[in-house]
Amino acid sequence: MKKILGAAVASMVVATSAVAANMESPLFLPKTGDVYSKTTLGLMFKITDSTENQVLRGHNGSTEFPIWRPMQEFGVGITDRWAAHLIAGYTYDPDINRKGFHLGRLGTTYRVIDNADGFVWDMYGDFHLGGVERMQGKLIKSPVDPNAYVFNYDNYSNGRWGAHLGTRLGYRWEKLTTSGFVEVLKTWGNHNNEIDVSVLSALGLPRELSVNIKSTWEVNAGANVFYQMSDELSGGIGFTYKHHATNGLEGVYTDLSHTSATAQGYADAIVKKFKDMQDRFDEYALTLTIAYQVSEGTQIAWYVEDTYDTGARLSSNTTNVKIESGFKFNFLF
Repeated sequence: MKKILGAAVASMVVATSAVAANMESPLFLPKTGDVYSKTTLGLMFKITDSTENQVLRGHNGSTEFPIWRPMQEFGVGITDRWAAHLIAGYTYDPDINRKGFHLGRLGTTYRVIDNADGFVWDMYGDFHLGGVERMQGKLIKSPVDPNAYVFNYDNYSNGRWGAHLGTRLGYRWEKLTTSGFVEVLKTWGNHNNEIDVSVLSALGLPRELSVNIKSTWEVNAGANVFYQMSDELSGGIGFTYKHHATNGLEGVYTDLSHTSATAQGYADAIVKKFKDMQDRFDEYALTLTIAYQVSEGTQIAWYVEDTYDTGARLSSNTTNVKIESGFKFNFLF
């Protein structure tokens, strides 16, 4: 009888550990000394919309595929309630030769409340690592309107350093978990940016201008529902809203004292024209995830994300269709 009872208890412990180590749960937090790794290999499909920017570039209604979207996250449990993490995401779109880091966060999460009845409250803060890579773009003459110029982004970084501050609330039942979060992002403007203005080189301007851009505020929010179907199989749906602030030029950092007054005047005109770049856009993403627990510390997940977005008239980031799918490989050590 003791052997039977011991075996039953042992199997309950293993099952509980497998569930507790579910790294796809929206309330996952590593325990003291635990180290985890999440590797995402994603692929995106896009059809652009008809914003003025896309029309002027002759790119409205165009298909972009494949767009490669790898992402890596590492984390460690400092205590059972306090953890640190590093997240980096990269995008490569060969159809428009746009590539670079679209995501970079280094931060910490603290579990303020973890009640036995299932209520959870987290607070977290991250350094925004957008300044690791310069914001790069190019001023081009519109192929459909020779009298118009449009700004074309060459990478995905916003060129700014910043800070995220967020909070997450959730509730855990036996198999069902729900959560919601909201966070704000403050970025600080700087001159970590380059605009290729070679199209205007005949006017006496250098090939590239380093420009100062303004500071911004952005906000993200979302909710998740996650269900543990068995010790091995789980899944969930999530909704996320992201507001991306408009960019804007505040001045030219490049030393133009050696250029003519006419060239300096054109540089001032560029700053005036793009003081408000009218490239704000908002994303509304619905995600479905199915995860399989291979072992207590190994998990494979498949996800698909459908995004609806809206943007200002000069946004080059809005689409008619935006779908991403891929696999996640999660490990807990």
